[in-house]
Amino acid sequence: MSQPATSKRKEGQDNAWHNANRDYLNAELSRLRLILQRRVLWLRKQWKRDPLQGFREWVISDADADRLLNGTDESAESFYASDRDASELSREIMIRRENAIEAANRAHAAGGPPAMEILARLFHLDEFDCEVLVMSLAPEIDPAFDRLFAYVQDDSTCKFPTMHLAFDLFGNQYLGGENKACCDGWKHFIPGASLIRSRLIRRTPTGSGARGGEALRIEPRICDYLLGINRLDERAATALRPIEGPASPLGDATVSSQLEQMLRNWNGRGQMPAINFFGKATSSRIAAADLCARLGVGIYEIDFSRLPSTGPERQDLLRVLERDAVLLPCAFFLDLSEVERHDHAGLAAAQELVLDLGSFLIIASRDSWRSDRQLISVEVPKPTVTQQREAWKMCVTEGTIVAHHASIGDSKEDFLNALVQQFDFTFAQIRQTSDSARATAQLRDPKTAAMATGDIWRAARTLFSNNLRGLADRIVPMCDFDELVLPNDTLLQLREIAAQVSRRGHVYERWGFGERLSRGKGIAALFAGPSGTGKTMAAEVLAKHLNLDLYRVDLAGVVSKYIGETEKNLRQVFDAAEESGAILFFDEADALFGKRSEVRDSHDRFANIEINYLLQRMEDYRGLAILATNMKSLLDQAFLRRLRFLVDFPFPSAADRMRIWRGIFPAKAETTGVDYAFLSRLEIAGGNIKNIAMNAAFLAASHDQPIGMQHVLSAARREYMKIDKLVLESEFGRYYGAVYR
Repeated sequence: MSQPATSKRKEGQDNAWHNANRDYLNAELSRLRLILQRRVLWLRKQWKRDPLQGFREWVISDADADRLLNGTDESAESFYASDRDASELSREIMIRRENAIEAANRAHAAGGPPAMEILARLFHLDEFDCEVLVMSLAPEIDPAFDRLFAYVQDDSTCKFPTMHLAFDLFGNQYLGGENKACCDGWKHFIPGASLIRSRLIRRTPTGSGARGGEALRIEPRICDYLLGINRLDERAATALRPIEGPASPLGDATVSSQLEQMLRNWNGRGQMPAINFFGKATSSRIAAADLCARLGVGIYEIDFSRLPSTGPERQDLLRVLERDAVLLPCAFFLDLSEVERHDHAGLAAAQELVLDLGSFLIIASRDSWRSDRQLISVEVPKPTVTQQREAWKMCVTEGTIVAHHASIGDSKEDFLNALVQQFDFTFAQIRQTSDSARATAQLRDPKTAAMATGDIWRAARTLFSNNLRGLADRIVPMCDFDELVLPNDTLLQLREIAAQVSRRGHVYERWGFGERLSRGKGIAALFAGPSGTGKTMAAEVLAKHLNLDLYRVDLAGVVSKYIGETEKNLRQVFDAAEESGAILFFDEADALFGKRSEVRDSHDRFANIEINYLLQRMEDYRGLAILATNMKSLLDQAFLRRLRFLVDFPFPSAADRMRIWRGIFPAKAETTGVDYAFLSRLEIAGGNIKNIAMNAAFLAASHDQPIGMQHVLSAARREYMKIDKLVLESEFGRYYGAVYR
């Protein structure tokens, strides 16, 4: 397939620029070679006057000492003007300079100036700086320059350019003469000079010990750039992650447009102001990507954990980041939303980074960030429910197949209402979900590619499926309502919970109740009852019925003895769940929700803060949060008042235990002589019954037998031992003797 004409034209322009840039560098290197050759002529004239020339490495002659004490007999510039060969070389040097200018003009015509001119403009380099860059680049391209540098510096070990050599070669032309070269030229090599601060070259100490004799090495990144290769430095890449630019936004882009206009017209001096997007980290990241796409620059996220902590290594990396931000060009995104206010060390490190990094910086934080650096703070709120609904309407086209489900409803309107109530997405996330669902439909049926509501719902669920990884354990629901053995009132409450989750759109949107609620739209339920009575299984049933993900959070692991750590852990869980639309199942709730104590010390005060924070997040949470406890009596009444549902899971009665036993073995399982009437007398919960049935099945399988009473009794004895329950003859009756066989 032939390339489009515009693509071919662009490729031709690129080739023309690279050729012109190469010719420019060749002309500059050829000119440097002639400058060195001219220097050699002058040096040889000086050396011929020394009778001990052949022993210079071991003996300092009187002539050499006199010359060093009194100055040279003839300055280099006078020699260049009077010597015929040197004068001819000077003319050749001018010709090479004209060749370089001609190549630069061809590069301009092909699309832009040569790389050397771009560097000079971006980093405010003068002509002397550019000569130093060429001198440092030369041995990287042509190894013959190593020996030439050693020769003109009269030291076979000095195979590199130095500051002294730069002064000798270019001092008269750019620094006001040889006598002033060292004084005026030194400012080009101090830490704050453009060449050094911007990490274009490095000063490397050598064996001589003299600062003027330090090696001048060009950075590999700059060497590549001068050759026409613009890449990210390897050192910078270790601490950066690219952020992909957003698709065309579905929502209001007024803020991005205003920021774009302001930054394009920025005329301030010194450090560029940083942009502070505060709000949800995901929204801030998308807003940053949108702004950079408008400005035509890339954007990389700084991984704060990968930055060196302190010292020269950190400063060096920051200077590398600043340089690459100018060369690529790009902005840096710094997510500070997880920095805690009480974490003084973390706050100080973040503040230091914001101040030290002088590049175009976009900061994301939960609240407006405070800094001594000039900041432009912009709040990035999530789209409203109405805005999200309009965005979803653009993605759910007329051809979308509406498939009935408890969470989706029977019509397109019901489905849209369910989406906005269950998933709190940005415009870009809605677009991403729609694209993923469309791709799924295309794979299923390439001919029609008809998208179904189930495709969209699954894509929305999986968009943030990894957010809770590491914070909670995902449970794959396997049970339905007909598998639950619970009292009728408990089952009725569970169905009411499912109905409230699935019909939120009808009540909040169609009937307008959502307009009266600024918070509390989520559904919080407490499952209370002894261990093994079906609390976890009920949560699985709800998740499967509602077609939602279920995550189990062990509150015993979330609670921390360190002040503020529990609050941080809870915030991470809720923030991740808000976007994923998952059901949160908090197990061992009494680890945190016990009776709130009176404030006797600082730890009591912070414990109450953690509980209040949890209660607030539960009210604000849009989804379904289920809390499980074995000891409802320990829960504070103030906490219970904020729950919408309180579901009791009682210890199963004999009739319920009979139903559990009769349904515990799968239809495919081979059983023989199982006495269900007797087993229902055993006073154990459903979770224990499940364990006994599973262990009995393995015992029978190990003997290649059907599951019988002996296997069940042996498994029951093991289960009783595990839960510290005595095997009593009054309970086991005629089977008491068989338990110990």
